[in-house]
Amino acid sequence: MKEARLTKRASVALDNYVVDCVWSSDSAAVAIAGGEGAVLLVTDACANPEVRTLGRHARGALAVAWQAGNGTIASSGQDGTVMLWDAACAVPPKVLNSSNTWTEHLAYAADGKLAAASGRTLTLWNRAGDRIGELTSHASTIAALSWDAAGRQLAAATHRAMWVHQIGPPAFASRAYKVESACLTAAFSPSGRVLAAGMQDGAVHVWYRGTERDSHMRGYAARVALTCWSGNSRQLATSSGSQVVVWDFGGKGPEGSRPLELSAHTDRIDCLAYQSGGSWLVSGGRDWRVALWLPGKAERPVDIQVTASEVSTLRWSPDGRFLAVGERGGALSIYELATNSASPTR
Repeated sequence: MKEARLTKRASVALDNYVVDCVWSSDSAAVAIAGGEGAVLLVTDACANPEVRTLGRHARGALAVAWQAGNGTIASSGQDGTVMLWDAACAVPPKVLNSSNTWTEHLAYAADGKLAAASGRTLTLWNRAGDRIGELTSHASTIAALSWDAAGRQLAAATHRAMWVHQIGPPAFASRAYKVESACLTAAFSPSGRVLAAGMQDGAVHVWYRGTERDSHMRGYAARVALTCWSGNSRQLATSSGSQVVVWDFGGKGPEGSRPLELSAHTDRIDCLAYQSGGSWLVSGGRDWRVALWLPGKAERPVDIQVTASEVSTLRWSPDGRFLAVGERGGALSIYELATNSASPTR
């Protein structure tokens, strides 16, 4: 088994509960959405971090996203606005949207399109920030968004339906996959072959995009609020409590098989993240722990780091080397994945 550990490289104390964070494409900077409303930028994050306030959302920021290959950062908040910030220059933001409803979810596609969910409405902009469409067909509030790898299909999780929108050109097309419960998450596999959702009724629902086959994996004790894929689309990690449950999509797939059940936390897990393009998995919980896993190779965590407060968000850098750990107590820490010389990080 590979020997590895998470080594802390930097840490900054913030005045804001870290609601969300995202890395720049070059794995050098981290943008943060703060619970008190601040949108922050941490430069030289892995060595000598410096914090700059880009601006604020009234009442609280909710989400942040970084356009690939660009210095443009998008943020949204309880004030219903979506703003674009220039990471390089201290200039006023471009306000893309203003709504009476919280704008809770943001997602950039690989080609730079931006999607934002406000209540039941899904709004889309192109790479330049020009509005290209608005989708209002959802019968209930959108709980999560996920782009496929190509940036052509956008999944929106709602009550009793998973929507998949074909985002042109030349026109938009939408399809709703009906279910008996509320979809809480949306997660396209990196290959684009499978779409997964954690469900309110304690199940995981998956749709096989090529064959239109769908399936349920049941047996969770509570709602499944976390789902994430490994870089090779082989494993789907999920959680509904203090355990990580990992389904194997290799061979004949997970139906009828027993998942891996990984235990290390003493309280509810609030975030999961697979290494960018890799096989390492991290979980963070209300027990102030970050656990590092190599599912399928070890049943126990490879490493555990104890934080200063509850873990609110985990994000791997695009190069797979670093992990940003946000805390409810207002700290952002950067860890490096360190392995022995015979064991690559991916």
